[in-house]
Amino acid sequence: MNQTFSITRFGRLLRKYFIDNRGQLLANISLLVGGLTVLAILVYHQYPRAVDTSRYALFFFVGWSAWYVFLMQQTAILNHKERAINYLMQPASQLEKIVLIWLISGLGFVIVYGVIFTLIDSIGIWYINNRHWTLEQLAQIRWQGGLVEVNPFYYEKSISDVAPMWWVFTALFHSVFMMFSLVVRRFTLPLSVVIVFAVLVIGLLVNGYLLHSLTGSTTLGVIFPFMDMSIESPNNTGFRNVNLPQPLGNQIRYAVGITAILLLYITAYVRLKEREV
Repeated sequence: MNQTFSITRFGRLLRKYFIDNRGQLLANISLLVGGLTVLAILVYHQYPRAVDTSRYALFFFVGWSAWYVFLMQQTAILNHKERAINYLMQPASQLEKIVLIWLISGLGFVIVYGVIFTLIDSIGIWYINNRHWTLEQLAQIRWQGGLVEVNPFYYEKSISDVAPMWWVFTALFHSVFMMFSLVVRRFTLPLSVVIVFAVLVIGLLVNGYLLHSLTGSTTLGVIFPFMDMSIESPNNTGFRNVNLPQPLGNQIRYAVGITAILLLYITAYVRLKEREV
């Protein structure tokens, strides 16, 4: 039998996980539905244009927060020696064990959260598009630009309205925190956030310093690496927008992002393998 990865063995491992954790998973789903419903009531009670903007914040920030807590919950067992022994002693390879964590805390969470949010968003859209507005409310809506029809968030036009950096953070989110959840053994929940925040701040400062050194400009409108930036013209006639040439710019972005994600997952796998009993 394949000692690295076996579909049959992984299936048994997955089945055992759901049997052992079904109560906790159902409680997590119930808590997620309840929390999203309460926040959605506040968001979808606004005027249409405000709803169309603020629901993206609801989608990402609630999703990131819930995703982080769920990921730490799934890897917490590996940071307790006694509890980790039972998990690591299961008749499965280390690759199957790390794939199980990745599947449940990564793809599994994204699918479940996406389905729950889509249902709640559909109800909110129906409410906002069919809501009866008073004359005073209509006057306020016209002042804000008039009535608009709110579409489901997965429509192409709506997705294109979301700032790209939100998707970038989402793509990196799981790999970053999965790695830190296995590297940081004590006080994992708060320390992982502190470390990531510190690394992010230092990275932004270093990025700004390098750009100042390369351009010689004291005024730069850029925050994140590989993004376009506004730079003051040498003759003080205004600002110019500087970007990487295309398609080379996007190729560099994708290459760096994919490489970073792969390295983070490999680091998480190595850290799990080091704990093999």
